[in-house]
Order: sequence, then structure tokens, then C-alpha cells
Amino acid sequence: MDELTQCRERIAKIDPPVFWGGFIVCLLFYGPLVVFQQSAQGFIDNAMYTITYHTDWLWESTVFASFIFVMWLALGPYGRVKLGGTEDKPEFTTSTWIAMMFCGGSGAGLVYWACIEPIYYLQNPPFWAEKFSPQAAQWALAYGIFHWGFSAWATFAVPAVAFSYILYVRKKPYLYPSYACREVLGKLAQGWSGKFIDVVVVISMVGGVATSLGFIIPMISRLTADYFGMQDTIGLKLLVAVMFFVVYGYSTYQGLYSGIAKLSDWNMYLIFILLAFVLFSGPTSWMLSYFFDNVGVLLQNFVRMSLYTDPITKSGFPQDWTVFYWAWWCAWAIFVGLFATRISRGRTIRELIFNMVFSAPAGSALFYLTFGSYNVDLMLNKGIGLATLLKVSGGPGVVSAMLETLPLNWVITPFFIIVMVISQATGVDANAYTIASMSCIEIRQGMEPPRWSRIFWAVVILFATVALLLVGGLKVVQLSSVLTGVPVLFLTIVLAISLVKWLNEDFGSLVKPLVTDKYSGDVDTINNHETDRAGT
Repeated sequence: MDELTQCRERIAKIDPPVFWGGFIVCLLFYGPLVVFQQSAQGFIDNAMYTITYHTDWLWESTVFASFIFVMWLALGPYGRVKLGGTEDKPEFTTSTWIAMMFCGGSGAGLVYWACIEPIYYLQNPPFWAEKFSPQAAQWALAYGIFHWGFSAWATFAVPAVAFSYILYVRKKPYLYPSYACREVLGKLAQGWSGKFIDVVVVISMVGGVATSLGFIIPMISRLTADYFGMQDTIGLKLLVAVMFFVVYGYSTYQGLYSGIAKLSDWNMYLIFILLAFVLFSGPTSWMLSYFFDNVGVLLQNFVRMSLYTDPITKSGFPQDWTVFYWAWWCAWAIFVGLFATRISRGRTIRELIFNMVFSAPAGSALFYLTFGSYNVDLMLNKGIGLATLLKVSGGPGVVSAMLETLPLNWVITPFFIIVMVISQATGVDANAYTIASMSCIEIRQGMEPPRWSRIFWAVVILFATVALLLVGGLKVVQLSSVLTGVPVLFLTIVLAISLVKWLNEDFGSLVKPLVTDKYSGDVDTINNHETDRAGT
């Protein structure tokens, strides 16, 4: 067999109904945003309110249940199940594995929200605290860490364990959600109905990453405009979007090993340099003290925050923030789960869950320690009006103002832009790669989706992002994640049930009560002895 034939055999074949069906629905979903930019705004506001305010209990209870579920898996006997055969070993070192997981599920969106989210919570705090009060300050970091913490990654971990179990334990090369649903839905998850499930998930994955780019591209555009003294126009935003496409498109084209893994390693190094610079440029001791105080508030109130809906006073805080975040994470869940599956062969269920639920959130918390604490210090201790700037110039204006307060800002600003581009590219290229994988009929060990399909989905993501940028506004970006996250919310429940059934079938003996008859003869002897004593 020649080298060309072997190469072709390692390339998976696309599944046309899922591939082209997903593309057509993407056009139908995002196309009207481009064509009807003005009239779409009213629909967006109404739809956002209806979904977040009437289903808040459903989002919060499902995400909280996901956290309980994965903890039960990891800490119980099923946690020892290896995701692979006896000879299967991890493909990546532990440090690279953690870096890929973190970068694939976070990206530059984490930096953006770590900078501005504490400001929102200071001026509109939860639990009826006064604006800019000491009580509000105690929640400013706690809620941000909560939204990017245990619960978020537990939502990712459910599909990650389910797909890893299918691929590495049951040896089924089917990385598409409908197959995982067959254990519960039966024939409903096969045929055209199964294709429909897969297409819906493709839309959610495109919507999730487009939401992230909808936040990040305006930030990069504003920083670039301020640095070079230019106008921050829609043309500049579109230029930045194309620049993103070039970076993540090239990485996606290179594949999992040559592109995404290397980019994740470089991204991790650059991020730690940036975090260290900001931490030691600010009041380090105060920032550390403030951070740990907020972590304590989070740990003390974790359950309350997880189920907070405020139905009496109707402040809207949990709906505008927690429900939005949970919907966003649901939109990302299948992508992160599939991506985690591709890089976790040879790990145990416990290792996979602990990496996702503890290692990655710990990394997310570092951003709130640095950027969040630094901005709170600027507001509360130095009197800089970032809250006013947020109302006037939006989040990108706040990030630009924060960078101007740092020493060597003429160096750190372009460095920050480069890190943000690379950081977001690691998430987007992983997403495009995962969609391409899910759009294939099967992905066996050592196989990759066609390169042209990876680039194709990178272009679709660019199109969805441009649609959100043209309409503009925070609400439309949030609605994109909420709408695309709805079907995945129910899919997460189905995946959890399917996983438990598989585990019970394959390893059910591990959780059965342990019983021994070893000493039953001793009981008979004792009874006979007692009878003899009674007779005498």
C-alpha cells in the first residue's frame, strides 16, 4: 500500500446530511441578522426576555445537577474506569493536556469578562446589596469565578465523559450526539431524526463560538484603534474578524497535533507572563487578600448562588447573568466535550473530570485575581470612574482604559492584543476542528476530518460572527448563545442517563453491595453452642 493511499485512509469521510444540513441551517439562522439588521433588534429583546425569565429554574437546576452528577462519577467506583484499553496511554503530557483543555474551553472571552464583570456587579450587586458598598465588593469577584467555575466545567464534563466512553471503552467510532442518545431515545435517535439532532448541535457549536468572537472582536478593534489613534469603525471590526480567521483557520488546517496542541502551549506561556505582569504591577498584597476573601464568599454560598432566581423582588440579576452564562456554556458543551474526548485517551474518568472541574476553573480564577482585582482597586481605592466609562464606551473602552494605567503600556497593549488573538484562536480552531469531526460518518483512532471541511467550518464561524457584529449590541450576542444552548440543555440530560446505563452494563458489579458467606458456618456453631448451654 503506497503512502498516498495510507494518507487517504486516515482521512474520515463527511456525513453529507449533517455537514450540509448544518451549513444550510446556519445560513437560515444568521442570514436574516445580516439582511434585517434593524428590525431584528425588537425580536431579539423579546426572545431574550422570554427564554431567560421563564425558564430560569430549568437552567439552574440542570447545571447544578450536572455538577452533582460528575462528582458522583469521579468520587465513586466508576471514577477508576480507564478511557481506553490496557495498552492505551495518554497522547499528551499532563501539562499540555491541561493547557489544551483550558484553552479550548476558555479563550479571550475570559479575559474580557474578568475585566468588566466585577464592575457590573459593583454597580448592580446581587442579594439586595447597596451599589459600590463593601457588601457589593464581596460579590464582585465571587460571582465571576462562580460563572467560570465548577458548574460551568461540570456542564462540559457530562458530554466529555459520555463521548470518551463511547470512543475509547466501547470502541464505537461515532463522534456525533445522536449515537450517544440511542440508549435513551432508541429509534428516535436514528435515521433522519438522528441527523436532525446532530444538525441542531452543529448550530449550537457555531453559535457558542460566534458569541465569544462577538465579545472579543470589538475589544481587539477598540484597543487597536486607540493604540494607533484611529476611528473604531465597523470596517476595522470586520478586518479584525478576518485576521482572526487567518490565525485560527491556519491552526485548524494543521490539525490536532501540529496546530492546536502547539498553539495551546504557546498560549499558556504568554498568558502566564501577562497575568504575572498585571499582578505585580498592581497592589499585589491587596489583590491577593481581596481575591481570597471573594473565594471564601463563593465557597460559603455556592448552593445559594447555584439556585438563586429571585422570584419575589425580581431584580433580574440571576436571569441576566447566571442564566445567560449557563446557556452560553450549554452552547459550548458538546464542542468542549468532543474536544476533550479527542485529547483524553488513556485517562481515567476521575482524571478527566478532575481536570475539567478543578484544574480549568482554577486557571479561570487567576484571571479574576489579576484583571478583576486590579479594576476593583482602580475603582474603590484610586477613584477611577470605570463604571461611568462602561456606560459610555462599553466593555472595550474599559479594557483600553485599564491597559493605559499599567506601566509600559506602549509595550503591554500590543502584547495584550497578540495574547488575546492567540488565546481566542485556540478555542475557535478547536471548535472548527470538532464540528468537522462531528460532521464525519466515523472517526477511528488516528483519523482526522478532511482539511477542507475544517476550513469550511472556520469560514461558517466567521460568517456567523460577522452577522452578530453587523447587528451589534450585547443583547444579540447573548441571544445567540441562549437560543443555541436550549437544545443542548436537554441533550445533556439524555447523555447523563445513557452514560449511567453503559456503566451499569459494563461495570455494574463494582457498585453492588459486598456480601460474604465466609462466616456463615460460625453462626451455626454459635447457635448450636447457645442451644447446648440452654439445655444444661
